[in-house]
Amino acid sequence: MKHVFCKRLAACLCMQQSPSPSPEPSLLKVIKRTSSDSTGDSYSNIPDTVDKTTPDVSAPKNKTRDKLLQDILDHLAAQRRYEEEQCYEADKENEIKNDWLLAAAVLDRICAIAFIIIIICGTVAFFVRLITH
Repeated sequence: MKHVFCKRLAACLCMQQSPSPSPEPSLLKVIKRTSSDSTGDSYSNIPDTVDKTTPDVSAPKNKTRDKLLQDILDHLAAQRRYEEEQCYEADKENEIKNDWLLAAAVLDRICAIAFIIIIICGTVAFFVRLITH
């Protein structure tokens, strides 16, 4: 039904669908890193050349800070994914709305053409009957 109204009849009635900006956004994949893998942390401020086996007094502080930073990054990534999903859903809803608007416009145009034809035929029939009577 959608194909008939939005494609076939719209083309016959010289109507076109409004362009919709719906390139599908790539949804962000959030990969949680395990807390046990602390050696390859790319968010820590400790240079790779530092020997991590030596005891450091500030190590618990750094781990806490790194964990907080990682939690913040995870939260921001999740928030961004949520916003992208909402944007994708809004684009889909907008596309559906535009399809319905086009179908309504096509149906409106068909009804207008039918109304004009009926009025013209009725008027001609009225005058022909009036003149021949």
